Amino acid sequence: MKQKFIAKLFLLIIGLFVFSLVGINSVHAQQEESDNPATWKYFRILARAQDDSVFIKVQDQMGVSPLLESYNLIVNVMDPNPNNQYIVIGDETDPSAIRASWAQISKDVQAKLLGWTGSNKENLNQKKLNYASVFVDVFKSIKIKDVIAPPRRSRDIKGTTAYINPYFQFFGGDALGIPLKGSIGFSFGTGTPYSFPLETDMVGGSFHILGAWIGVNTRIKELTTRTKEEGNNTGSGLGLNSFNNIYAPELMLNVGYHIPFGNFFEIGYHTTIDTGVPDLPKTYINTATGLPMRNNILTGSYFDYMFSYPFRTLGSTRAKVYAGRYLGETHIGFTAREMRAAGSVFDTRIDATLDGIRNFQIAMDIMISQIGEGFALSSFAIGPSLRLSKLTDDSFGVLTVAANIRFKLGDFFDEVNK
Repeated sequence: MKQKFIAKLFLLIIGLFVFSLVGINSVHAQQEESDNPATWKYFRILARAQDDSVFIKVQDQMGVSPLLESYNLIVNVMDPNPNNQYIVIGDETDPSAIRASWAQISKDVQAKLLGWTGSNKENLNQKKLNYASVFVDVFKSIKIKDVIAPPRRSRDIKGTTAYINPYFQFFGGDALGIPLKGSIGFSFGTGTPYSFPLETDMVGGSFHILGAWIGVNTRIKELTTRTKEEGNNTGSGLGLNSFNNIYAPELMLNVGYHIPFGNFFEIGYHTTIDTGVPDLPKTYINTATGLPMRNNILTGSYFDYMFSYPFRTLGSTRAKVYAGRYLGETHIGFTAREMRAAGSVFDTRIDATLDGIRNFQIAMDIMISQIGEGFALSSFAIGPSLRLSKLTDDSFGVLTVAANIRFKLGDFFDEVNK
């Protein structure tokens, strides 16, 4: 009898143990809801320091130095065993990624990361896909509040520091701006703030102080498809046409000022100092009208201005809509850096040059990030660029097709509320 009692007791204990394990696992599994990011156990956050101070604190606790402004953060707490739970900065398949035990992170930071519900949070747990997933999953991940939001940093609305920009883009866009101290620093860029690949040969640099700047511009002829007068004049037909471009002189002086009531209005002035040796672009003829195709050949002086409104869209940085006058041309458009949607990070630019010195033109590019490993994961982006305008047969079509590239050379951000 005693042996039977011991055997039954042993079976009961084993049964209770197995039941408890099943119960724990089932409760653990039931806690996760696909439409509730706060319940996810294995996820990635496209983190940015300006989003919340927790993304600085977690770096401190993982021993990251120097601190990163933007990075990939992966958390995996699916295993009930705390020893198998971990957190990674970077690509978790990369041996050089910064990795730590989940237990190393303080309870308040753990709670903030687990409870994060922004659209930059992606569930990495395997999920069931269906025929509609390709259409609806992207939209499910977008939060209405993230589509358009006010700036995160005071710097984004201060004209005295508007030049600060850690992104260097090969063709056009905002110039790279490196601060020496707050409102004092330098900028350097290729093209103009509104130009795209193969559109202009202009390059320049400026010194900035308290919202004012002074700089010089010159030219690197190889930056355009500049051709000489000889040869046919029917256009390349290969998306590399050599008209509707901007051609710079040998040397220009530019000065400007951000009106100090916020980062929404700036004025400037360009004047030609030295035109250099004449090297005019080839003349292409519109076969329908018999008139030459237009270019903007810079030889005089130009008054510039721009109205802009900075904001965030899809968690972006340096997003703005704008309208202005630059080098005798009127522009309206939109630009944003590091937009985040459905686990992707990308830059977007759209610009319209109104009819005037040159023909009306629509230009756009999109550069995809998160395509490399390690440093390149957030610092490198590449993508297609397209210009549409009037062609030599008087039709509206593709003027140039090329690739644009940008690098993020540093992290210029304020470490607040650590």
